Formats: sequence, structure tokens, C-alpha cells
Amino acid sequence: MKSRDVRLQFGRAAEAYATSSVHARGADLDPIVDYARPRPTDVVLDVSTGAGHTAMTLAPHVARVVAVDLTPEMLAVAGRLAAGRGLRNIEFREADVRRLPFPDGLFDIVTCRTAAHHYPDLAQAVREMARVLRAGGRLVISDTISPADEVADRFINAVETLRDPTHVRDWSVAEWESALAAAGLTIQAAQEIPLELDFEDWVRRSDTPPELREVLASMLQSAPARLRTLFQVKTAPLRFSLRKAVFLATRPADA
Repeated sequence: MKSRDVRLQFGRAAEAYATSSVHARGADLDPIVDYARPRPTDVVLDVSTGAGHTAMTLAPHVARVVAVDLTPEMLAVAGRLAAGRGLRNIEFREADVRRLPFPDGLFDIVTCRTAAHHYPDLAQAVREMARVLRAGGRLVISDTISPADEVADRFINAVETLRDPTHVRDWSVAEWESALAAAGLTIQAAQEIPLELDFEDWVRRSDTPPELREVLASMLQSAPARLRTLFQVKTAPLRFSLRKAVFLATRPADA
């Protein structure tokens, strides 16, 4: 998936992400703040900020937040929301996680929430986030994950890709652990959080075409019983559950 396709997809959806309860009030926001341990002197980078919900949650606790995203429309929405809350210490910039326009070791905290499943190369993105993190700094990641089960992994990633063509992969915990370690980071803590999704809201947010919505609904409802149980598929209304993982990794102080 090319950068222009990602910009097009999320440019159309920017307003929906501003009000999405999954993004604006997700259960992972509190753990992100707890893991980040923000201090009044900290400078934060929020990568793939989207509508800016993570950046706005951290801003009252730190000196400055730089929030970057690939999509100008998302940045415009995030800037408007931040201004509406009177948050003046957030700088919004257009940037690609694969080539962050910052020097090494600039940030005390780097965060990335509900975005990495769109990254074509997880290892490269994590290396860039680690590069701009100062020695002793904290990287906090939150994203949906795939199960440690090949069939379930392939099923849910097929569902995700049909819903949104910019989806690359819900990475597994093992893949996250490998990418973080390869970037020279040490995992200090991790937790998993259930994420229940209302089907209609989920496909509306991604502007999934009507025919594909029917295909997706059928896939979920007619999946083998084991998969329906694993993903907690429910009907009337249709909804299902994914898992999110929140990771805290640090860059060694002597790095």
C-alpha cells in the first residue's frame, strides 16, 4: 500500500476518527499514560497521531508534544480538537514513520497508538522510533494484535484487510517482541486489553463499500465455532472482539 493510498483513505475518514469512541475514549489510554510516566519537563513524540487523542491526553502532563501523521486532513482535525481544548503545547507536523524528520535522541517519550497495523515494515518503523528516543527514554506502543494461532491469525487479518485495504497486519506479540529487541529496546511491561467493536460503526469509520460489508458480516457470523468464540462474535447487533497489546520498552541509559 502506497503512502498516497493511506493519505486518501484516512483523509476521507478524518472526521470519523475525531469522534470514534474506540479512539477518543479507548481503554488503552490510561495504561499508555501510566507506562509513559510523563513528567513536566518531558518532550513527547506521538507517531501516527491520527485525530490526536494520545497527544492530547499526554499534553497536560509534559512540556511539549510533537504529533506527526502522514495525512494532512487528520492533522487538521487534531489541531482543531487541541485548540478547542486550549492545549497550546502540541505541535502538529506531517511526517512518515519510516523517515522521521528528527535528530537522534530528541524525545523523552515516544508513543504510537492504533496505527502500526498499517505499517508495511514493522521493524523499520520501530527502529525509527527507537532512534529518536533519548537514552533512558520510554517507548509506549498500543495496537491490535493477532492471536498466536495460525488459522485465527490468517482469518482476522483477512477480515481486517477486506474492511480497510490500508491494513497490513495485526502483528503478533512475538513479532512485536522481536522488533523491539532488534531495535535495541528492552521491554519493561506489557498487557493485553479486550477491544469490543460494533460492526456497523467499524465499517462506517473505514467507509467500507456496502458489498464488502455484507461479505464481512457473513465471514464473522458463519466462521467456525472456535473462531466465533475466540473473537466473541455476537449478533443483534453484530459485534466482535479483538485484543490490543500495550507495550512499554526503554532505550538503555548507556545507549
